[in-house]
Amino acid sequence: MPIYFDYNAGAPLRPEARAALELFLEREAGNPASVHRAGQRARRMLERAREAMAELIGAAPATVVFTSGGTEANNLAILGSARARPERRRVVSSAIEHSSILAPLAWLEASGYEVIRLAPDREGRVVPEAVAASLDDKTCLLSLGLANSEVGTLQEAGALASLARCTGASFHLDAVQAVGRVGVDVAALGCDLLTISGHKLGAPAGTGALYVRAGTPISPTMLGGPQEGAMRAGTPNLCGAVALGAVAEALSRGWREESERVERLTSRLLEGLRARIFGLRLNGPEAGRVPGTLNLTFPLVAGESLLIALDLAGVEVSMGSACAAGAVEPSHVLLAMGLSPAAAQSSLRLSLGWQTTAEEVDRAVATIARLWRQVSRVEGTAAQEAEP
Repeated sequence: MPIYFDYNAGAPLRPEARAALELFLEREAGNPASVHRAGQRARRMLERAREAMAELIGAAPATVVFTSGGTEANNLAILGSARARPERRRVVSSAIEHSSILAPLAWLEASGYEVIRLAPDREGRVVPEAVAASLDDKTCLLSLGLANSEVGTLQEAGALASLARCTGASFHLDAVQAVGRVGVDVAALGCDLLTISGHKLGAPAGTGALYVRAGTPISPTMLGGPQEGAMRAGTPNLCGAVALGAVAEALSRGWREESERVERLTSRLLEGLRARIFGLRLNGPEAGRVPGTLNLTFPLVAGESLLIALDLAGVEVSMGSACAAGAVEPSHVLLAMGLSPAAAQSSLRLSLGWQTTAEEVDRAVATIARLWRQVSRVEGTAAQEAEP
C-alpha cells in the first residue's frame, strides 16, 4: 500500500465527512435561500455546519463565511479589506506566504498599493519588531500565515495582533495549515480575519471558510446576492458545507489527541531518518512547529530525483506547496529563510496526518534511507566527475 505523506497538500476524506455526504445525498435538499419547507431544511443544515465550524475556532456562528476553499477566503480577506478602506494604501505581509496570499498582494501592488513583504528569520518566523516598523496609519491589513505550509513554523500571533490594533490595521491569519492541528481560538489569537480550508482537514476539496470578526471593515469580492451575510454571493455549496461541518464537529472533540499522536509519529520519522542519513537537515524550528510537518534537506541528491524514486516505491511526498507543483524554481520559502538554491532544491516536505500509522512511518524510514543511498551514489559521483 502506498504511504501518503502529503497531508499539507490535502488530507484523505475522513469517515465523518463521508457519512455526512452519504446522508445528505439520501435526503432531498432545497436552496437555503428558499422560504418553502425544502429550503428551510437546507437552511437548517447549512446553519448547523456553520455552528460546528464556529465552535472549532471559538467564534460566533454569524462570523463564519463559507467559501470554496482557502484560496477564495484569502482573496476575500485581502482584496475585500483593501476595497473597504481605499484611503489606506499599504498592506504588510511576509515573503514566505502561500501563493493565494502572494498573488492578490501582487495585484494590489500593480494597482498602486504599497506592499511590504517582510523577510523571516532562519526558522521561518516573522520578527515582531520588523512588523512594528512596517505598520502605520495608512496600513489597511497585516496578512500572515499562522502555520507555514512548507516548513510548519508557527507565528506568534498574539504579539502581532496588538501591533496591528495600535495602527487600526486589520489582522488576517491564513490558518489553513493550523486549524485542526493546534488549538485555534480567534479571540486568543486577536485576529480580525482567519482562513480555513476543508480539504486540509479531511473534508471535500472545494470547501472552506473565512472568519470575519464583527465590525471588521471588509467588502465582498463576489457580487450578485445576499448569501453568507452579503459577504459571498451565490448559492452555497450545501453538500460540501455539511461535510465540512461534520469534520469540524469531530475535530472539536478530538483534535488534541490526534495532534499529539501525529506529533509522536513525526518525531519518530525524524529520529529514524537522522540516524540513517548523515547530514540530513531540518528546515524550520525543532519546537514551535505545527504537528505533522517536516521539511528536510537531503545531502548529495536533487530533491526531484529522490521524490520520483520515492513515488515509484510507493512513498508520496512533495517539494513544497501543492499550488506550486511543477515549478522548477527552488522554494521561495526556503530561499527567504536563507537556504542556498542548491540546498532548497535538495529539500522535500513530508507531512503526516490523521490516517498515518507507526507501521507506515517505520516502512518509510527504511525506504527513504535506502533510496537516498542509491540516488546519492549516482548523483554524488556525477557531481564529483563534473568538478574541474
